Amino acid sequence: MRAPHVHKILQDKALSRIAIVGVGLLGGSIGLALRARGFRGTRVGIGRRATSLEAAMQYGAVDEVTQDIATGVARADLVILCAPIGQFEGLMRAMAGALKPGTLVTDVGSTKVEVLRMARRCLPRTVRFVGSHPMAGSEKTGVEFARADLFERAVCLITPTSRTAPADVKWLERFWEALGGRPRVLTPQRHDALLARVSHLPHAVATALVRLALKDSAIDLAGPGFGDTTRIASGDAALWTDIFRTNSEAVRKALDGLIAELTRFRDKLARDDAEAIFEWLELSRRERDAWVARRYKKEEFPT
Repeated sequence: MRAPHVHKILQDKALSRIAIVGVGLLGGSIGLALRARGFRGTRVGIGRRATSLEAAMQYGAVDEVTQDIATGVARADLVILCAPIGQFEGLMRAMAGALKPGTLVTDVGSTKVEVLRMARRCLPRTVRFVGSHPMAGSEKTGVEFARADLFERAVCLITPTSRTAPADVKWLERFWEALGGRPRVLTPQRHDALLARVSHLPHAVATALVRLALKDSAIDLAGPGFGDTTRIASGDAALWTDIFRTNSEAVRKALDGLIAELTRFRDKLARDDAEAIFEWLELSRRERDAWVARRYKKEEFPT
């Protein structure tokens, strides 16, 4: 059972209005989790399409909706950017003049260094920006796939800088805990370097495997293993274009590392070195099994 203080943050009178910018899978899940875990304030959904906002209301993910971002954030105590990263700068500029002093702004984007630069360029100094990244979601998009338990046991990364007030970091940790997550704190730079290896590179690899399988129609012979390995290649192409572009350097370094690893494996095959091939496979099997055990028992994340 969670400690009682975890949920008190959602019942704090100082947190009466939360603006969710982009009510898709993640934004919708935040809205559902807020209500399921005791938040009784107002959840404001902000988006570009009236049909999407109507769906968010229908699914109970928000209490109010608006297509005008300035109106939506005007009285918010917390603003959470859940739109694609490529829209962040425009959204930040549009909301800047409407944010009340002291508002905390965070996001759920998959890259952090470039998002931080946007925040510093666009947001007024009277508000506080601290990046977040819940490691939750799927290849599906849209509020119809949102779940109140999406963040349960999920690692939720918080990326302060040397300028960030410790109290804001602690507040965000308690916020994500209240939604079921397991917060971890690391710098924006370390976030982007590590996520390039365990999130962004896997998506590129899955995509490359599909493209390779298209040659000679090999994909027509693929079985469940291919489907499991390439599931994430079904993710939204526009969203992933933004991710790769805003973390290009780290992804390129990760690609170099993968090429080097595959080259070493290729050399083992060329030598027909059965022992080396076995050790190469066995190490990854053992380490992945250990990670699975941690993932569903006691979360760990590199620091």
